Amino acid sequence: MTSPDYDFSQSSPALLTIGEVLVRLRDEFTDISISKIRFLETNGLVAPERTASGYRKFSLVDVERLRYVLRMQRDHFLPLRVIKEHIDALNRGLRPAEVGDVAPKAPRPLISADAIDVSNQLLTVKMNRLELMSDTGADAEFVDQMVEFGLIRPDSQGYFSVTASAVVNLALTLRGFGLEPRHLKTVLTSASREVDLFSPLVKSAASGKGENASAQAQELTLQLANSITSLHGLLIREVIERQK
Repeated sequence: MTSPDYDFSQSSPALLTIGEVLVRLRDEFTDISISKIRFLETNGLVAPERTASGYRKFSLVDVERLRYVLRMQRDHFLPLRVIKEHIDALNRGLRPAEVGDVAPKAPRPLISADAIDVSNQLLTVKMNRLELMSDTGADAEFVDQMVEFGLIRPDSQGYFSVTASAVVNLALTLRGFGLEPRHLKTVLTSASREVDLFSPLVKSAASGKGENASAQAQELTLQLANSITSLHGLLIREVIERQK
């Protein structure tokens, strides 16, 4: 069981009544009813909006949540508690645990450093500390050191991005050569200085009056970051060549 057919990380502007939701689901789930949907809502599997008069309004994402819940009940006989854990993983852009597995995982195509520059899905991927450890194979002490030296940082809810997972993986590789997280602090300092070089350009682009200013600023950020990264790599090679 995987998650490609479900994307719960994005909101949807379309709002449906509970009757319209029934129509969308009834072809696949003939026994679906209003009371069933209300039961799933009561148990936290779906959270439709409410109008001022108290009527439920469901987004298309809500419909997909319901479809997922009903399929997991019908096809895998999973209890609601487990299904709720799966939905939490999907909400955070992760692959839910396979039936009989122990933990959700980051989408595998996104884990490589090369994918970080090009995937908008990275913005929605969130892993807790245990999931980060499971995904990278790092132990608790190593993750704590990465946080201590500022190489990765959880958000206000304690979640890590898939970028953090890629950083941990690279740090583990470097540890194989004798470099511990404390040694990588200089790399972070260098990266911060490199960002300082182009951040005024990005801020200027983002402050534009056009409706696409934000998107243009994001694209500029990626272009500048890629150029600086390439230059950084070439200069390291140049320094190595000079030392021969």
